[in-house]
Amino acid sequence: MLIRDFMAREPICLRPDDNVQHAAKIFSKYEIDGAPVVDETGKLAGIFTKTHVMRAIAGGMPVDTPVRHLMRRQVYTIFEDDVPESAWEMALKYGIGRVPVVDRQNRLVGMMTRTRLVQAFEQKYKNIISFLNAVLNCALSGICAVDGKGMVVIFNRSAARITGLSVEQVVGRHVEEVIPQSGLLKVLQTGRASYGQKIVLHGATVIANQAPVIYEDRIIGAVSLFHDVSEVEALSQQLETVKRMAQELDTIINASSEGIALFDQAGRVLKLNRTYEQVEGVNGEEIQGLGAKELVQKGYLSFLAVLAALEKKGAASVIEHLRTGREVLTTATPIVDEQSGNIRRIVVNCRDLTELAELRRRLEEERARYHAELESLRWEARGAERLVAESSSMRDVLAVAERVAPFDSNVLILGESGTGKDLLARFIHHRSTRAAGPFIAVDCAAIPENLLESELFGYTAGAFTGAGRQGKPGLIEMADGGTLFLNEIGELSPGLQAKLLTVIQDKQVRRLGGVKSCPVNFRLIAATNRDLEQMVARGTFRRDLFYRINVIPIRIPPLRERSEDIIPLVHHFLHRFNKKFNVFRRLAPETLELLQHYSWPGNVRELENVMERLVVISVDEVIGPDSLPEQIRRTALSVLVKKGCPEPALLINLYRQLGSTRKVAAALGVNQSTVVRWLKKHGYNLSASRS
Repeated sequence: MLIRDFMAREPICLRPDDNVQHAAKIFSKYEIDGAPVVDETGKLAGIFTKTHVMRAIAGGMPVDTPVRHLMRRQVYTIFEDDVPESAWEMALKYGIGRVPVVDRQNRLVGMMTRTRLVQAFEQKYKNIISFLNAVLNCALSGICAVDGKGMVVIFNRSAARITGLSVEQVVGRHVEEVIPQSGLLKVLQTGRASYGQKIVLHGATVIANQAPVIYEDRIIGAVSLFHDVSEVEALSQQLETVKRMAQELDTIINASSEGIALFDQAGRVLKLNRTYEQVEGVNGEEIQGLGAKELVQKGYLSFLAVLAALEKKGAASVIEHLRTGREVLTTATPIVDEQSGNIRRIVVNCRDLTELAELRRRLEEERARYHAELESLRWEARGAERLVAESSSMRDVLAVAERVAPFDSNVLILGESGTGKDLLARFIHHRSTRAAGPFIAVDCAAIPENLLESELFGYTAGAFTGAGRQGKPGLIEMADGGTLFLNEIGELSPGLQAKLLTVIQDKQVRRLGGVKSCPVNFRLIAATNRDLEQMVARGTFRRDLFYRINVIPIRIPPLRERSEDIIPLVHHFLHRFNKKFNVFRRLAPETLELLQHYSWPGNVRELENVMERLVVISVDEVIGPDSLPEQIRRTALSVLVKKGCPEPALLINLYRQLGSTRKVAAALGVNQSTVVRWLKKHGYNLSASRS
């Protein structure tokens, strides 16, 4: 409800040129205490009251004095689309009995009196009461409420239906007269609530919840909500029946020798029985909610029938060879809504066509391969995602690694520190035929030379002072059946180079202090950030060992040569550290711009460390350029300067930080006039900032 619904329209008005005598006649004729004054355009100019008339007479002013000289120009008004509460507050605050109503152009459109305000509130509360009564009557529970004297004030339709009493018989009478068993009088007296009480109301057995109605620490009534026991018991029995039927249906479906699956109208998995899980080789709970298209992309080909049924909006059948080695006939049958004609559910039947003997034979053959593939998939889920390769050069590196992985040829990975040589080595291992075997990584630069030999080759009991009583196998022995990764191989001493060459040639290793050699079968992957060819020329690295390990060289380009990978790596590490530290940080666009144009001499490792630092030390959700290390910010800005005017936000931020264009010019290595021109180009007011 709005003011316009209750205001008095076309109110008695005065003009600014009307005199005092005319105003007095108007007040006497219409028995009013005052009137608004409007100009020729209808806009409110002021208000003239009896008080102004009496002041004019008392002051000896002529009766033909225009009211504009005496009227009050400051007038409290309300808009026609205001609510009545605003007019009531104004009337109480300023002691006004009549409030002018204006439109948004200040034109007078009516008057709001206290009488009309009372009518507005009366109508509003009638509407509220009608609405509350409608709500109470919609409730399925019986509701009975009494006031502080025990008189029934609320008795809804459900209460009448349950008890057999009409609303007219109950409302307005004392509760003890009409429903003495209700217990509401006791609640009024004790102030204690009760729940789940089984009582008899006028012959009907109900479950009732009763509570006092408290207002300002005083009990002003009590209320009871009750349900017919017979209705509750009937619903409980129906629920139990449905539950039992659902359990029986699940048992029947799971006992079926055919695979059965249920999908919703969008092709998402709702349920699979055990046979289907076994045929497809999938856990139903793990894929619940996934779409058929996504499942097919993951290799679950028995769900192709679902896509066909959705496309043709009818039953569809396909025969497929699954990755489990089984040949199946899958039929998808839509369940269509009779009224709308839309698909509600899709039932899939999967029948195994492979003969039992053939199945057993193939299952044994596939078991070992399945475990290797599973381990590979697990590694890919954990580690392959860390190999970001958006640039063409990095994609070429991964393509070469993918091609050589199945073969046991020795691989030499070259690249600067921090480029991810260890990750590439693991990538090759988990795609090789040795994926199920161990991956033994040795950092030749991290282990002291006097310990490295015993770590690599192991030792027998008593081989040297401090050696363990049982001896210890070396890392080369532990790599048997898998991959040996020698990182920073260029740091090996000449003596260890000779011993390693013997192991590679003979595929046998002898522990320190031992007299017998034992065979060892491993695939060698070596890595270094040094130029081995120059070391061979200088005589610091054995030529024959170099040719042994340099069968397939793979060079990982530094990060500065594959700038396309910087932003994907930034987002990858940001996501990882947000998850690790349970925070949510994001980068401002200008921060990304600086990171993109930094040369990253420490490569991916440096980028990873910087991202961890930003996530940990940042106090704001958005990481701005001020959070970057000074070296990165200055270096990247210099690169941007060489390309032209830097990003506006970066330039203005640097100016605010340093405080003068001269310091900005010194930081960027340009003339001060260039900085001033850049700032003006981007609309930055230098004079305003100085003031």
